[in-house]
Amino acid sequence: MNKKYGIIGVIIIIILILTGIYFSGVLNNNNSSNEKGEVYLLAGAGFSKVGPELVKAFNEKYPNIKINVKYGGSGELFSILETQKQGDVFLPADYKYMGDAIKNDYIETNTVVNITKNIPTIVVEAGNPKNITSLADLGKSGVKVALGDPKVPAIGKASAQLLEKNNLTEKVTPNVEVYTSTVNQLLTYLVTGQVDAVIIWEDMTSWKENEGKIEVIKIPDNENIFSDIPVGVTKFAENKDASNKFAEFLYSENGKKVWEAWGFEIN
Repeated sequence: MNKKYGIIGVIIIIILILTGIYFSGVLNNNNSSNEKGEVYLLAGAGFSKVGPELVKAFNEKYPNIKINVKYGGSGELFSILETQKQGDVFLPADYKYMGDAIKNDYIETNTVVNITKNIPTIVVEAGNPKNITSLADLGKSGVKVALGDPKVPAIGKASAQLLEKNNLTEKVTPNVEVYTSTVNQLLTYLVTGQVDAVIIWEDMTSWKENEGKIEVIKIPDNENIFSDIPVGVTKFAENKDASNKFAEFLYSENGKKVWEAWGFEIN
């Protein structure tokens, strides 16, 4: 009888050991990690569609690392770094803001990587009632334009540079009805008929909610200005390991697939 119970005891111990190994991930075929932590991501407003998909893909590998995201104009996000000294991972829509963060010693410079690029494009109402075909047409009489604020979202700075590069600032400025704090607001002004044309990022034109409502007028490469999209871990990050893992995922092969699915060109 004692021998029988001894064998049962050994079997129970083996089962417990194997169960522990399984839950530690050694025998778990889903290749997920049990690492825990939280990451506070500061991301450009134009990433509000691709962002949740990136987080979802990341959590398939690291289900216990929670990603909290603040979307906003890149200038606004930089201000959070500057005034609040908060944010673990910085993902602005233009390298200019990353450069400013590096100069101010807010970023771990060895973590900075350019992931993809933003391409400005002109967007008008479906049917193009004002017959806008170029940047120069934004200066035509009777055309109402909305642009990003040059001091807040990256698209605002890029738009100002575009007009200056093509000697159109003086012609287009009188037609600007509003300057917005985020790139997303520009689409709202356009699809509600408040303006005739806006300049936004090209990847946003593929959003399903815009289908049938807008028309895209591409800007020739020789007239355009592209913006590199970088990511970097801040010096304020409380969980450096989790923050580094998330930042690295954004330019990993799996991360790149998500960017490409949302219309971004990968570097």
